[in-house]
Amino acid sequence: MENDHLKAAQEFQSKQIDYLVKGDVDGLVAACYTDDARLHGFQFRAQGRAAIKDVLTLYLQRLSTLGARTIDKFAAGKNYIWLELTIENPAGEPVKVYEVKFLRDGQIYLQLYGLRQGTVWQSGDFAGFIPPDATAAHEFHNRYLDFHSRGDADGLADDFFTLDAQLVTARVDVSGREAIRQMFRELFSKEADFTPLSVENITSDTDYVWFEATVTSTLGMRRVYDVMLVRDGEVYLQLVGQLMGVLPTEAAFGQLQNQ
Repeated sequence: MENDHLKAAQEFQSKQIDYLVKGDVDGLVAACYTDDARLHGFQFRAQGRAAIKDVLTLYLQRLSTLGARTIDKFAAGKNYIWLELTIENPAGEPVKVYEVKFLRDGQIYLQLYGLRQGTVWQSGDFAGFIPPDATAAHEFHNRYLDFHSRGDADGLADDFFTLDAQLVTARVDVSGREAIRQMFRELFSKEADFTPLSVENITSDTDYVWFEATVTSTLGMRRVYDVMLVRDGEVYLQLVGQLMGVLPTEAAFGQLQNQ
């Protein structure tokens, strides 16, 4: 099944790239995005096909000053595609980005676009953008961190995750609240002195919370990005990526956990 998801995702990605190579933004958006699709970054938000066309057109313009792209990570599930890219930059250090695309009936309904290093954008590209109120996102995030700080795997599993939730990192792919509970019990037994240091970026919408944050513990300092899809106040899909340092699951578990 996992291979089926990956094959479908690769075919979908190839279709998108074909449109981009041809510069056919209209065709890309019509074929690959739902009418109500959202394309969000921490610096911008585009809602609907017309707005997404504007952002993608600008994106292609900015890419024209950069070089070749290399896929560093490509993962997929039943309804998501998750990738990390490195883009060569003739003017300096390569630009590193990440994207998570969530699909409904074969089209993207939500795409999150983040930066791991550098930026593709230029000053003034989103000068008029006003970030949405992040109060609720911070409250959600703080509750999540509190369970980590106390090493409370049971509270975290019961308070945060749906019965059918899935959590995915580089070394973990677990499904179901009980499997997630056990994973956190094992992780917390190997980690101490968990200390949040900063939240660099955070935002949310009606169905997700997304943040980039730095923490430290006995497993090391790391900067991560978390995307959590939320249903009725509980997480049903969590994707955790690495921006700096080593993810705790990589440090704690010697091999991929798949339950």
